[in-house]
Amino acid sequence: MIAQLARFLALPAAERGRTLEATFDLLVVRLSFALLPLPRALRLFGIVRGEAGSGRDAPAEAQAVGRAVARAARHVPFRAACLQQAFAALLMLRRRGLRATVHLGLARGDGCGDLTAHAWSHCGEEPVTGIAQARRFVPVAGFGA
Repeated sequence: MIAQLARFLALPAAERGRTLEATFDLLVVRLSFALLPLPRALRLFGIVRGEAGSGRDAPAEAQAVGRAVARAARHVPFRAACLQQAFAALLMLRRRGLRATVHLGLARGDGCGDLTAHAWSHCGEEPVTGIAQARRFVPVAGFGA
C-alpha cells in the first residue's frame, strides 16, 4: 500500500489529477448504473445514442485520459468493468471538450449460443479504453457526448 502511494505521488501533478478524476468518475458511473436503469443513467449524464457530435480531437489528451482510467480501475475497491471504464472516459473527454463515443459490442462465447459483451471508447479515431479486446466484438450500439 505504501509503495502504491509512493508511485502515485511520484507521478506528475497533471497525471495525479487525472487519476483522481477518473477514480471519482468510475465511482459515479458504477453507482449510477447499479441504482438506475441504463436509459435513465444515460439521460442523467446527458449521453445520447449515436456517434459523438461536436468536439475536437486531441490524441495526446485522449491517451492521457485512457491511461488515467486504466490506472484508476486497477486501484478502486470495486471491480471497474469495461462498461464503467468506457463511460468514465466519455465523461472525462466531454469535460475537456473532446469528441467521445462509447461502443457496445457482442461476440460469440465458447459455448453454443453463448454471447459475451464488451464496451470500449474512442475520441474521434483515437482509441481510449478497451480497444485491445474490442477487435473480436461486433459493435451493436454507440453512445456519444
